[in-house]
Amino acid sequence: MLTIGLDVGNGSIGLCVRDGDTLVQDTTPSVYGRVDPTRQVLSVPGKSAPRKVDVFTFGGEHFVLGYKNVHAMHSTPIGAYDREQRYASRQFETLAKLALLDAATRTGRTGVIEVVVACGTPSEDFTTRTVEIMQRWFSEPVTGAKNGEQVVVMIKRLEVIPQPFGVFLDAYLDQDGLVVDEELEKQDVLVIDSGSGTLDLSEIHRLELTRQTSIPAGLNDVYQLILEEIRREEPKVYATAYDLEAQLRAQDGAQEFWFEYGALRMNITNLRERAMRQVWDRMQQGIQYAYPDRSSFGRVILAGGSGEAFRNYFLAWMPSIRIAPEPQLAVARGLYKYALAQGAEES
Repeated sequence: MLTIGLDVGNGSIGLCVRDGDTLVQDTTPSVYGRVDPTRQVLSVPGKSAPRKVDVFTFGGEHFVLGYKNVHAMHSTPIGAYDREQRYASRQFETLAKLALLDAATRTGRTGVIEVVVACGTPSEDFTTRTVEIMQRWFSEPVTGAKNGEQVVVMIKRLEVIPQPFGVFLDAYLDQDGLVVDEELEKQDVLVIDSGSGTLDLSEIHRLELTRQTSIPAGLNDVYQLILEEIRREEPKVYATAYDLEAQLRAQDGAQEFWFEYGALRMNITNLRERAMRQVWDRMQQGIQYAYPDRSSFGRVILAGGSGEAFRNYFLAWMPSIRIAPEPQLAVARGLYKYALAQGAEES
């Protein structure tokens, strides 16, 4: 049986899969696209090697997952940027089920696959209604195919917890679900989970989650600000946030940032920095309003994809903050560890 931690967020999907002694961890952009398997795309022989793309069949349709695969298959990106009622969205349900099909087959399995899954929600969405919706999604086997091979994912147990609590559990437990940091049992901890759409703050007092706050700010807002400025200068630029995100991610660590659209090539270095500062100001003010005195916490932990992007801003403002290893995967790792620990407790 597989144990899966699955973090489906606005900007990326984090997964952590344990299959025997094999552990797979990865992130994928939170976007999928429909494909027509009968469509043929011609290219010049010898000039372009076809990119290997995993195609999932689900509900009678064919899909690819992740922006690069969507782009390679000339599909229209469908994503999860919407924060309003996203758990009631058919698109988000499809994204979550495709993410589960992807996670369950990452170690090469097909056919009938039994899994234990732990999923996370942003703090603002962790409600009885949301948990019931997710339980309904996975109340029956997720049946489909990967590259033509049938896959039936049998969910033996589903756990749903707030994403920031997953970050805490990632620090508290090891990869076998055993306690690795006993100091956290006695400390008051503040977790800052900076995602693409929300900045979630959670207090954990002696292993109990006591308070949660969400601030609607993240990298998605940075992309929207940049696109708005680009369109003011070039109104005929019809690029999406996915196009911009893919280009910026490909330039991580560069001194200058460029945006390309058709024949247009624009230096957006200063534009990106201004957008980052604007969103950081919103994030910083939200944290200060919710927690004007953060020195009362024995530990403050930062995680999330936006947390990595804003790492230097956080460190300059709060030098004592601890950055989770591979921040974008911290939630998925914590979810996976939670599922392991829950299984051991039941045994």
